Parts: sequence; C-alpha cells; structure tokens
Amino acid sequence: MESAQRELVSVLLEIIYTRGLLSKAVYLNAVDLVHSAMDFPEFFQYPACLKGEASGLECAQDTQ
Repeated sequence: MESAQRELVSVLLEIIYTRGLLSKAVYLNAVDLVHSAMDFPEFFQYPACLKGEASGLECAQDTQ
C-alpha cells in the first residue's frame, strides 16, 4: 500500500508540474521528499466521510 501511495503522489506532482503550477526546483524537492519519507500522514489512511456523516441520500457500507 505504501508504494501505491508514493506512486499516486508522484503522479499528482508530475501533473501539477507539467501544468506549470510548480517550478522545477520545487517539483524535484517534492519528489525527493516523497521517496525519502518514512510514512504518509493520515490523509491517506481514513475515509473522507465517516459513516455518521453520510447524508440521507448516501448509503454507508456495513450498517448491520
């Protein structure tokens, strides 16, 4: 899972760089940081919407 997270962040950084939103120096430093980081923050580890936060039109899984 960790390599998938690294790959995802690398692809996102590349897309942002190719659109001209990052300088080359910032892009290269960010890529180095992605590959040298031991783990990723909780951003990648929890669902965006918890079961209790689902609206009436949404269905939460495992509601038994």
